[in-house]
Amino acid sequence: MSNRDLFGEISGRLSGLLQSGGEAAGDLRGKIEQQLRDGVAELSSINREEFDAQARALARAEERIAALEASVTALEARLAEQDQPSAEQ
Repeated sequence: MSNRDLFGEISGRLSGLLQSGGEAAGDLRGKIEQQLRDGVAELSSINREEFDAQARALARAEERIAALEASVTALEARLAEQDQPSAEQ
């Protein structure tokens, strides 16, 4: 179902519920459709520049996480090496 069909169905149901007289119902239906379109447009609109900036930030974060994981692994290995000789004594 396309957005246009969805908007039409929703506004039609709302207009039917209100059961206003002819012209008022049509006017109300148009206003409801426009509000729905505007709301969805705000939710789903992101420009390419914004998307690319977020993708770069995510890539940097993933690189930093990988580096931190490697550091933690190395530190855990060093700690395990230090604990072994003292356990044998």
